Amino acid sequence: MKKATQLLTILLLPLLLMTACNSIANLKTATEYDKSANFAEYGSYKFMNELSYSDTFDNYSGENKRTIENAIHKQLKRKGLEETEIADLHVNFFVIDTHESKSITNTSYRNQRYGGMTHLDTYIKEYEQGTLIVDFVDVKSKKLVWRGIGTGVITGKQKDMERTINEAVTAVVSQYPPKKA
Repeated sequence: MKKATQLLTILLLPLLLMTACNSIANLKTATEYDKSANFAEYGSYKFMNELSYSDTFDNYSGENKRTIENAIHKQLKRKGLEETEIADLHVNFFVIDTHESKSITNTSYRNQRYGGMTHLDTYIKEYEQGTLIVDFVDVKSKKLVWRGIGTGVITGKQKDMERTINEAVTAVVSQYPPKKA
């Protein structure tokens, strides 16, 4: 009995820790880039004056906008890019938030005294799906040279959104510059 309790504790503790934290579940990232761009030439960046961000994002407050900007700054500085007034790249980002629902049906067999019976349990799972898109535009050519996209299920509370944003931005921007094949 004691071993069963220990095993249950070992299995449930990580699950409880994961659900207690704000995070993006199943974060998927993708990138698109201009194959002819010379990414070694880009040493500086500046955020575009008019950022294109979606008003449909329920969790998108002014504070979240600043958090996204700060997270992008941090990641680009790690990559050796410098923020300047006259820059090689313009940075833009936007977010999309959609409310999704999914119907889930479980089938079980219940053994009874005079035979068994199949039982169906159906429930609706509702969740928020968030997408962050980060664009880098070549200032000289005014062409989009790199786009990073991160999509996942947003879990947690608004007060913990900073961690979620940093996680998404890090996953997306970590793929810049592209590794050419």
